[in-house]
Amino acid sequence: MQSQSETGGQNLVNRRRLMQVAGLSATAPLFVAGAASATPSSDESYGFTETDASTPQRRWAHDNLKGLLNLFLPTFQADGHTLDEEGIRHDVNHAIAMGFSGTLPLVNWTLQEDPRWEQYHRIILDEARGRIPVHGIVYNTTPEADIALLNRLEALGVDMVLLASRYTTDISAEDLYASMAQRIQSTDLPIMLYAALNRGRNFPHLGPAGQPLDVFDRVADLGNVASVKISQPVTLTSTLQMCDRLADRLLMAPVNLDFVPLLSQHYRIQWSGQWNGEAVQTPTEQLGNDLLNACASRDMARINAAAERIQPVHDAFFQLQSEVIRAGAHPWQHNKYYSWLGGGNGGLLPVPASEADHVPVLDAAARQKIRTAFAAAGLTMTDAPEEQFIVGRAAWARGVRPSDMEHWPRYAV
Repeated sequence: MQSQSETGGQNLVNRRRLMQVAGLSATAPLFVAGAASATPSSDESYGFTETDASTPQRRWAHDNLKGLLNLFLPTFQADGHTLDEEGIRHDVNHAIAMGFSGTLPLVNWTLQEDPRWEQYHRIILDEARGRIPVHGIVYNTTPEADIALLNRLEALGVDMVLLASRYTTDISAEDLYASMAQRIQSTDLPIMLYAALNRGRNFPHLGPAGQPLDVFDRVADLGNVASVKISQPVTLTSTLQMCDRLADRLLMAPVNLDFVPLLSQHYRIQWSGQWNGEAVQTPTEQLGNDLLNACASRDMARINAAAERIQPVHDAFFQLQSEVIRAGAHPWQHNKYYSWLGGGNGGLLPVPASEADHVPVLDAAARQKIRTAFAAAGLTMTDAPEEQFIVGRAAWARGVRPSDMEHWPRYAV
């Protein structure tokens, strides 16, 4: 394995390659245009990189990571604490109807020491019953805590794990590799890496734009590492750098769908996750899946048509979420509203204390902006009353109304 100093010059994107790829993007707002790009590039120096599928975990990823995957948000009863099992089961079935190829239960409200953590996962896994893969997430700062969490997830029966651990900002390349490898090698589950820019996952001293390319390169040699989720704010240049280093072994998944048509001409791009896929499609109009399926087949006509149709909703979501993520939070109520608008359960979420200063308010103007984007993309919206969203579909059917709730966190009429 070459040292970082030996590979320093290689870590930067080859300028000729970047110019060749950028040449595919001559017509805004689409990424591939004209007859000249109807077939993959024949330039031998920048052909198509196929992704390895030689281990059981990588074969599973090839077969199951297709189209969009979503982040599963919990639903709580009117007290803001008790899990709403009916609402959760509704959203499992909604994820299946949306055509998602996997779902990841977010645990911001039910961390591993919370007794609701296991209850939450068991409800989702029971309702999924093999109809949709359920993923897990590890997020701690020590290998010991994450290995214990991995053991619990494996015992519950999750299908894959997102490695979203946090590390000290000044960690060395060798220590980062050792810490990641210790976690990865403690399980046989397929592992998904997480390339991000937020606290504990951003390492400017280890690679361009905070991405530890040499460490990722070493970790990618471990046989049960199967894929990489690339967070929305990561730039195109950083994403291309990672693809150049990793796409021969790992399935790459940019959350920013603006990148996937271009990258798909040179790397296997067949999925994007896990994120709020409900922002860009509904069960009857699966725009994100259409785009990714077209990219997987490298079909220029389909890519152009899908990219053009998805643009209004993708642009609206990117403008909303990217800056909130940079601040260390998510627009939780907006994301729930997106899901409800397409038939999901809805229901307001408590705001995690660590994010209290950064979660935006879902007000009438924000709701109208989301609806306008849906209409521009031709997405069918629910005709249920707005008040139903506040409590969620399942609670509404039980007779619960907004007046029964003590708090309406980050929501304004």
